[in-house]
Amino acid sequence: MLNAALKNQIRSSFEAAKKELSDFNNRSSQNVMIAEIAKTLSGEYSGFNPIICVEAPTGTGKTLAYLIATLPIALKNKKKLIIASANVALQEQILYKDIIEAKKYLVVDFKYALAKGRSRYVCIRNLINLTDETSSTQSMFEDSLLWDSPPSQSQLDKMHEMSDDYSTARWNGEIDSLESPPEGALWQKISCNRFTCNAKNCEFYNDCAFFKARKKISQADVIIANHDLVLADIFSGNSILPAVEDCFFIFDEAHHFSPKALSHFSIGTSTEFIKTSIHQAQSTVDQIVKITQQEKSKNFDNNTGNAINNLTETFLDMDYQDDIHLFSIIGVSSDILNLVNIALRLINTAFDDFCDQKDAWQSYIKRHTIEQNIVDNLNNIIGLNEQNLFSIIQVLSAFTQKYNSEKPPVSQWIERSNLSNKKFNFHINSAKIDVSEYLNKLIWLNAAGIVLTSATLTSLNSFDRFNQQLGLSNKENKYLRLPSPFNYKSVDFIVAKMKSSPKDAYEHTQELASELKKRIDQEAATLVLFASNNQMQMIADLLEPSLNCKLLVQGEYSKKHILEKHIETREKGKGSVIFGLDSFAEGIDLKGDNLNHVMIAKLRFSVPTSPIEKTTQSYLESLYRNPFMEIALPDASLRLVQACGRLIRSETDTGKISIFDNRLKTKFYGKQLLDALPGYNIVIE
Repeated sequence: MLNAALKNQIRSSFEAAKKELSDFNNRSSQNVMIAEIAKTLSGEYSGFNPIICVEAPTGTGKTLAYLIATLPIALKNKKKLIIASANVALQEQILYKDIIEAKKYLVVDFKYALAKGRSRYVCIRNLINLTDETSSTQSMFEDSLLWDSPPSQSQLDKMHEMSDDYSTARWNGEIDSLESPPEGALWQKISCNRFTCNAKNCEFYNDCAFFKARKKISQADVIIANHDLVLADIFSGNSILPAVEDCFFIFDEAHHFSPKALSHFSIGTSTEFIKTSIHQAQSTVDQIVKITQQEKSKNFDNNTGNAINNLTETFLDMDYQDDIHLFSIIGVSSDILNLVNIALRLINTAFDDFCDQKDAWQSYIKRHTIEQNIVDNLNNIIGLNEQNLFSIIQVLSAFTQKYNSEKPPVSQWIERSNLSNKKFNFHINSAKIDVSEYLNKLIWLNAAGIVLTSATLTSLNSFDRFNQQLGLSNKENKYLRLPSPFNYKSVDFIVAKMKSSPKDAYEHTQELASELKKRIDQEAATLVLFASNNQMQMIADLLEPSLNCKLLVQGEYSKKHILEKHIETREKGKGSVIFGLDSFAEGIDLKGDNLNHVMIAKLRFSVPTSPIEKTTQSYLESLYRNPFMEIALPDASLRLVQACGRLIRSETDTGKISIFDNRLKTKFYGKQLLDALPGYNIVIE
């Protein structure tokens, strides 16, 4: 419960923030957010889970609010506080700004650490083995399945440089700390990997960058992570973060959490990868047999290769749309299923044989003296082979699972890609279309407490879509929608008079170009948001000759460069126009005179294009449900609110918003979308 001591800590921290922070603004919505989070997490609401979803508009000061409310409660309950953002930009802001400020005003003392995935750290054992000139590594390069060919001199030079910098403490072992990181293929061979890690049995354990970081995490009260790391760690059994039940979680930018979770339940492999992995595993077994002086090894390469070739022949005869063949919601066709099952049985047998030889090797090196770098390199190869075979079995097992009419189907598809020899590589994919049940079992039911927050969580004035995606319930959890501190009534939201519908792409593009030409103030700052790259490029070509101001088009420059050039132009008092797609409709913070007008080409309805989206649509239709009303419309509402949110970023910002989509006037859902906007002055031309 929220006892007097906790209330006093929260109140005192808030009062200290007023004094310590130069840019502090006292907002009633922030006070409400602090109070409701504290009450929810401390169990004040009988019959509710310790889970609260908070829609906190820009300007609320949500980071300060959730830090003040959660940290005293986490410390009192001897739990860790995990703060997870959706992207690196917010993660860095929390790490390098918000947490540092929090140390000034929070009356409770705490330690904090940044959590990264294991693969972001170097395996110093691998690096030293590959750069130790006294070892017989050259022969290992020639035999090793880690390398298609011995490393180039530039690769060796790079590894030597990293080894020297690590040994002299000029480098901390994180790839993110390198000014010029190695190419991905090289880093993969020297980075940490749970399948090749010897943990405490490694001679470099005490000097390991990953385990040093993990020790720091274990000693921290606040752990800063991202959605992907939290999901990956929970799904793999918590190798980096503490157990879920020992943590309070804050998921910032929580509207991104569902698509992130879906990606973690999407797995795939390819026919070429399977053949290569089996061949590598066979060669590894042959090496083990040779070193351990066994008479002969089992050969599983040929039979498995033939099974994959048979499967490839069948894949060649299937129909593809944009190089993708999507199976129906009832599962894979019987002929494909039979061939995949044959391959799966052979690969399982190969995996069993491989594991037997791995055990034989481990037993052998306990009884015999072998050069350490040979042991380490072969162990590394064995670990990577094991990882590859395990992942292949996972994919094929998921691909062959039977359809269950009582549960949402699995999306299963084949994607083909060209090889250099005019042949095809076929990618086998399996993905869940609904992860709500898994999130409930793994996180919602187990965590000590959870805060999910963002500036936009609701769609069409409701949390229903958000709940559906994440498996949450209005009856079991707490929900809070905070009012904006900004004066939206002063903002005109203009529904432009348009003759053409966005469905008529050519006519709409021509009319839109004409309207933009008339409406763009060439002495002001304008952001034009498009739903189509083709339309954006066409209009840029049509307008650029007649614009007497800076035009910055996404794709021609990086996002960072565009924003820097735009601000630089505005500082000189000149007009600037940005043309952007989805990534400019979120996370762009152009305050004051850096943005005067947001123009939106059309509503952004999600058309099912990916296999997962198409499977979801087919599934809903099979239940006589309406995918447009359940998915497309709520998602379009959320995107519209996010796009509009680029304009007003502080109390003093002004400007207007224009949208060029006549469906807001002609379609039944137009009023719903307008009603979900945050209090703008609606002007329908």
